[in-house]
Amino acid sequence: MVLGPAWRDRGEAGPAADEHALRTAARAAGEELMARLRLAEERTAGWTDTVLTEMLVDAALSRCMTRLAATGAWGEANRLPSGELWRVAGPLLDLGVLQHCARFKPHGYAGDYEMLSRICEDICCDHPLGRAFDRYFQNQAAPQAVRSRTEQTAAAIAAHCLSRGRRRCRIASVGAGPAIDVRRGLAAIPQDRRGQVEVVLLDLDPHALEFARQGLAPLVAAEALCCERVNLFRLPGWTGAAAVLGRPDVLVCSGLFDYLDDGTAAAMIALFWRQLAEGGLLLVGNFAPHNPTRAYMEWIGNWYLTYRTADELERLGIEGNIPPHSLSVTAERLGVDLFLVGRA
Repeated sequence: MVLGPAWRDRGEAGPAADEHALRTAARAAGEELMARLRLAEERTAGWTDTVLTEMLVDAALSRCMTRLAATGAWGEANRLPSGELWRVAGPLLDLGVLQHCARFKPHGYAGDYEMLSRICEDICCDHPLGRAFDRYFQNQAAPQAVRSRTEQTAAAIAAHCLSRGRRRCRIASVGAGPAIDVRRGLAAIPQDRRGQVEVVLLDLDPHALEFARQGLAPLVAAEALCCERVNLFRLPGWTGAAAVLGRPDVLVCSGLFDYLDDGTAAAMIALFWRQLAEGGLLLVGNFAPHNPTRAYMEWIGNWYLTYRTADELERLGIEGNIPPHSLSVTAERLGVDLFLVGRA
């Protein structure tokens, strides 16, 4: 896990070498990585020693990430140079299913529902080297934070539903993805209470919505589950947003803000707060700039986020018309992924 310098607190690229120097550094890092992996293959008798394989792969990748972080190329500055790393080391890197999917984005975007499902379920592939790559991926701080935020969001959903007794409870998830947090939250409450629950899921990806629908089908009556395909980036200006969201008692937006600029983010919060029912709970997630996984996400996966500090997230809440006394910023238990919390 590699931390960058202080200028990363807004996710912006800092000073870095020129393009040629970056390509040269990326190529050298890739060549060293390949050499270390070939040596690891010999020492593990063709990856048959699982424990040693994972240890040596971890050491090789961590060394590579340290070298790449030292270039000072963050954000879009490392997009093209990272191609040189993959040109050299791609034949082996490609065996890791998770880093392959992060890099090549089979659903067209980073953090798709399949990726999030694999992270939440802590799944690794079967290939011996690929499994070691996947284990390295799953052990990173960011995937751990995703699992942690999923558990905590599920707990918040369950607690809020139960606090309403026999009254109806409407749950809305914006950028729902696989909706594992909603599923786990509902699975935790008694079956007789689920009959009072309505769920609305909004996402751009129809495959994500169908996956989420299938996961929730045993828990929520079909007539109480609404899955809407929506252009999430245009949601604040969409005239149908209020009708689709309704008046949710719990409104969750776990990962979308990692990809929004400040103006859109503030407008989104304003919409959420306007729609939230009296006594309702709003949870908005956003990765913090001290994300230790950033070098790996960017150089391996070209996976770029908009990072925000707690103060910046709080300011967005104020700009989104949440009264200061109704607003707080917390974090999942690792402190890597922040939550803006609004209580109506």
